[in-house]
Formats: sequence, structure tokens, C-alpha cells
Amino acid sequence: MPTSPHEDFDQSLRQLQQRAEGALSPATLSRLRQARQQASAAHAAGSPWRRRGWWLATACSAVLAVTVAVRFNTTAPPVLPASTAAISGDDAADDTLLFDESPELYLWLGSDGALAME
Repeated sequence: MPTSPHEDFDQSLRQLQQRAEGALSPATLSRLRQARQQASAAHAAGSPWRRRGWWLATACSAVLAVTVAVRFNTTAPPVLPASTAAISGDDAADDTLLFDESPELYLWLGSDGALAME
């Protein structure tokens, strides 16, 4: 016995379906089942989700390949002309001395944000 309106509705639809199936001949039911099976088999084989899965796998493989190529790229940095290298060589030595002479910079970098904003 149904106890809620939803169960009552479901029960009436089940009875209606049983009466409709009883009115069909067994040959018609067999043809309908075969047509449904063929349609579901054809749909599953060429499903758009299946095709999208291949595209997604290809895209993920491409992203992974690019990531690996960038990570293991071992090309040397470009070589500067001799005149530019001589000028920048002196500046590099001055920069390292600047960091060696200023330990307060390292304390400032390691401190909390309130002190760093002063």
C-alpha cells in the first residue's frame, strides 16, 4: 500500500506500464528489445564522451611532454660579447660584496611582514 503521494504516483505508473506491455504481442516486444539493444550498442561504441576522452588524454600527454622538455632543457646561456662581459664582470663582483657587507638585509628578509613594510 502506498503511503505518500510519490509512491502512489509510482504505483499507478507501474500498473499502466504493465497493462501496456500486456497489450503488446511477444513478437513486438522482441523486436523492441532488439532495437533497443542495437541502439545502445551503437551509441556506446561511438559515444562523444569516449572521443573526448582521447582528446583529453592527448592534451595531458602534450602538457606533460612540454613540462619535461622545459625541465630538462640543458642549453647553455647565451654568450655575451667580450666588451659587455668585461663591463658586467665588474658589476657582478660589486653586487656580491654588497650582500656580504649587509647582514641586516638577511634579517629583514626573514622577519615578519610588519617589520618588512617599515
